[in-house]
Amino acid sequence: MLSRSPAVIQNVLRSRWFPGLLLSLVVGPFYWLSAVTRVGGGDWGQFQTFGYMGGIAHPPGYPLIIGSINLATRIIRFADPAHVANIVNATYATAAAVVLFYTGWLLTRSRLAALVATVVFATGYSIWAQATQAGHISVQTLLVFVLILALATYAERPTAARLAAVAFAAGLSLTNHGLSVFMLPATVIYVASRRFPKMIRPQTLLTVAAAGLLGLAPWLYVIRGLIVPVPMNRPESISRLSLSDLIHLVIGKPLEVVNDSGAVAAALDGERPSFLDEWPKFAHDVLREYGWIWIAPALVGWLVLARRHPRLAVWIAWTGLTTLWFALATPPLLDTDRYFSVIYALLAVCLAVGIGWLLSGARQLTEEVTAARMRLATLAVGLIIVIAAGVRLHQQLTGPARINVVRLRENAEEQAEIGLGIVRHMAPGGVYLTNWTSAWYPRYARHVLGVDRDLSIQIADFGTMNFEQAESILATGRRLYLQRTTPQYEATYTVVQRAGVFYEVLPKA
Repeated sequence: MLSRSPAVIQNVLRSRWFPGLLLSLVVGPFYWLSAVTRVGGGDWGQFQTFGYMGGIAHPPGYPLIIGSINLATRIIRFADPAHVANIVNATYATAAAVVLFYTGWLLTRSRLAALVATVVFATGYSIWAQATQAGHISVQTLLVFVLILALATYAERPTAARLAAVAFAAGLSLTNHGLSVFMLPATVIYVASRRFPKMIRPQTLLTVAAAGLLGLAPWLYVIRGLIVPVPMNRPESISRLSLSDLIHLVIGKPLEVVNDSGAVAAALDGERPSFLDEWPKFAHDVLREYGWIWIAPALVGWLVLARRHPRLAVWIAWTGLTTLWFALATPPLLDTDRYFSVIYALLAVCLAVGIGWLLSGARQLTEEVTAARMRLATLAVGLIIVIAAGVRLHQQLTGPARINVVRLRENAEEQAEIGLGIVRHMAPGGVYLTNWTSAWYPRYARHVLGVDRDLSIQIADFGTMNFEQAESILATGRRLYLQRTTPQYEATYTVVQRAGVFYEVLPKA
């Protein structure tokens, strides 16, 4: 029995699943320890709050991540729900890194190339930051990698099972951000252009359809709203979904006004920036994420893909260009830089191919020399790549990327305490006017932490703080509180600062 153990160990080390397991044991704790422990603002706070409450986020609803958070917070009861939500998101980010590794390995046949690309991607400035709080970015990059892996596997050997895997991945991609719609035409063309003799068989078509529907299963989380009351748009509005609500959530509108105050609408009415105006920002963000030392081999990697896997290269180019068009065509107020994560994911795949090409090139250049020199040349190139990856890792863990993550954690701690203090200091039945981003700190304190005193937390325009509503609110006898004061409020009412962080509006004596 003992004599066979070395052989068993060797089989485990040589197995295809062992590197992924080892990578997850490293990346997982890295992301989990980085996860923010308190509630965040904006989309982060909305996902954390609605995920725990069973609500539905703004269109397109994000059923995969919201449903996952809802399930996790029901199982894990001993931790802050916001922290649990962030751990769920970090787990998706870990899965994205593992799938990227296997994708790079499949395309290059090189574990080293796949590993270096994974390290570079996983420690990126924005990718690492987005992995620390619940949102749609980490899930979106995972879905991109899953679909690319399914397509590459199908192209290698078309079978009914692999075609079903592509259908499942395509369906699953539609359970997160609407940008996944851009991938569908390229995916259909990719599959149709690969000859598949059994495609017309009814059994194959049924299997593919069933796999696609299985990928769409997370949408059942939204459909439950037809039966179970769920928070819609804001926690104060508890209602059941109607059919029109479902259509609105599934389809959504790219430039829809998501702010009750109309601030987004006002921005849309103004002059929209041109492509050339937004291009410097995109270039800056990409360079901050990778740097030329990694962008150059990524571009080479796409050229290699265009030669070896032309259909996959076209798929990547289509997805990247349509995503870039959507990101740069929308106003800056909609925070378009977060859409660039799809492009970062595509670059990571190309980077793995580019590094693999460099390693294989070192072997080819030394084919006519001795085997020892060939191994030496390959080892030298590999060593240079590993050193570069080590330098990158050190820079990210000690430089701006780490500082950014630390600031996110500190800001969440500070703002969460402020939100909790605001709710505790408000009189029962009070009305608090705040902007959408900051609203989730007091909302989380009220609805998740249970500091509920019949308060109303309403969205206000940050410039006017909805001055036109002040008189009607005070006429009801409710106390009125503001995130910030304005000259118009101070000229009309007595504004008193409370707890050093918010303001109460009182009638003048």
